[in-house]
Amino acid sequence: MNQLTPSNKFRIPTLGLIAIVGLLIALVAIFVFKIAVGPVLNYGLFAIMILSHFWMHAGHGNHSEHQEHASPPNPSAQLSSAPVENNHPQNRRHGCH
Repeated sequence: MNQLTPSNKFRIPTLGLIAIVGLLIALVAIFVFKIAVGPVLNYGLFAIMILSHFWMHAGHGNHSEHQEHASPPNPSAQLSSAPVENNHPQNRRHGCH
């Protein structure tokens, strides 16, 4: 089912849903369970850091498919004086590394 069709008039992005759910959890913790605002903010920021790290590493895929792990380095490539650009998608770096 394609969710980007014109018949789908109301769609909230995943990041928006996560933000709404996090805000509701924080409000319930503050008003229902009477937890102070400071610890709720601290745990909320900690949760944001963890989730952002997962999002940052989402494009990595399987690291074992990289060429540098699959075969030993070629000694003749190290002696080459001309720089070689390798734009293969598996060899590009993503995220924080």
